[in-house]
Amino acid sequence: MTTVTGAFGNGLTTPVWVLQHLLGILGIGLWAGQAGGTAVWQVPAAAVTAALAAGFAAQMGLRLPYAGPGLAASLVVIGSLVALGVRAPAVLAVLVAAVAAVFHGHTHQGPPLYWAGFAAGLMLVACGGLGLSIAVTQAESDRAVRVCGGAVAVAGVLDLVGVI
Repeated sequence: MTTVTGAFGNGLTTPVWVLQHLLGILGIGLWAGQAGGTAVWQVPAAAVTAALAAGFAAQMGLRLPYAGPGLAASLVVIGSLVALGVRAPAVLAVLVAAVAAVFHGHTHQGPPLYWAGFAAGLMLVACGGLGLSIAVTQAESDRAVRVCGGAVAVAGVLDLVGVI
């Protein structure tokens, strides 16, 4: 059995092993898939960039108040946007995804290889959400994607009240 170790491996697996990151970034990918057009690449790219910038800022000593509840709230917001099928203009979608991703990146610190792995992991999870959105829409309907978004929002509420 081969395992991914070291700083890069730790960063790469963090978005998968931390439930809030997995759901939040999958939700961002789902929302990008629903929006279509240029949002398909702009929204995930903005999310990864914002998460990295927030992580670097935290590593340099900048603190974000209410980061924990903000992370949970980002799940509620992104999940609700997917569940409601909100089709925002690309600029607004990029801004919302970036603000949500700030809470996903702020809690991490590590060497440059960690950040490279973290960026790759975030992008892989976002692309997974994007692919899931497209595949589920083609196989079933947009309603199934909305149910996935609702599950992300419910997980955010459960996180806010301390259940997960």
